[in-house]
Amino acid sequence: MRSLLRQGHPNFRVWLAIALAATLLAVGASQAMADPVTFSTTGVFSVSGTNVANFTNVNGTTTMTFNGTTNPVNTPASTSFGDIVVTTTVPANQLGPSIGGTFTLNFIQVSPAGAGSVVGTLSGQLGFNTGVGLLSFTTTTATIGGFTYTVNPVYNIALPVTGVGGGAGTGTTTIQGTVVGGAVPEPTSLLLIGTGLVGFATAARRKMKRS
Repeated sequence: MRSLLRQGHPNFRVWLAIALAATLLAVGASQAMADPVTFSTTGVFSVSGTNVANFTNVNGTTTMTFNGTTNPVNTPASTSFGDIVVTTTVPANQLGPSIGGTFTLNFIQVSPAGAGSVVGTLSGQLGFNTGVGLLSFTTTTATIGGFTYTVNPVYNIALPVTGVGGGAGTGTTTIQGTVVGGAVPEPTSLLLIGTGLVGFATAARRKMKRS
């Protein structure tokens, strides 16, 4: 070690570079490890400004309701971001109303605190036992404090259909997605790493001068 620290030794810079690289790799590895995160979700339909939207035609009204969730997960993880529940007064097999506007899915992260959102477009027609509805996201990710939330590009909206015994059942679409990443190191942690590297360099320089 002393020979490596001797001023002018050809391997000194190589040794210093290796030590620095090892430190950075250790920091990167610690960030890559699974981190716990707790988040909740809310949703807003543009046609109403709330989590409930009504669409009407001559045959009746179709209602879409978003029920958010609160989930603690260990990243990386697949998880639910909430449900869109559809009910309707449209008689079975008659044409349901057109659905439209946008749907904003909001992520509220507890720790590290932050928020983000993705916006999707609604299209199609939804009735009882008939119709096709789509929720399409142009942007599928939101990153908050080092954690990335990802939804699928397109979801088929489940129709209200005949339930068990002939009763009316709701249509429930679960917005499944993934959470990956880890907490961004706090400024204090980065400062400690930086201070340690500076101290190492200073000590090495002093030993070189003494040699």
